[in-house]
Amino acid sequence: MLNNLYKLFKLILIFSSVITGWTSILLFSNTSYKIEIKELINKIYINQKNFVINVKDLSILLLKDSNERFSSKPQEISHINKDNKLINKIDP
Repeated sequence: MLNNLYKLFKLILIFSSVITGWTSILLFSNTSYKIEIKELINKIYINQKNFVINVKDLSILLLKDSNERFSSKPQEISHINKDNKLINKIDP
C-alpha cells in the first residue's frame, strides 16, 4: 500500500515537473501560443485562489451553523445500562 502511494506521488511529481519545464521553455521562447498559455495559467491561478477562498467561506458557514444549532437546542443526556434500559434522563 505504501509502495503504491509512493509510486503515485512519484508519478505526480514527475508529471508536474515535465509540464512546468515544458511551459517555462515555451514562455521564454517566441511561440505563437504564448498569449493563450499565459491566459490559461492566469485562469488556473484564479481558480486555485477562488477554491481556497470558497473552502474558507464554507468552513466559516459550517461553524456558524453548528454553533447556532448546538446553542439553541437543549441537549438531552441519557444514561443506559448494559440491558439497554434507561436509568435516568437529564434535561439541562
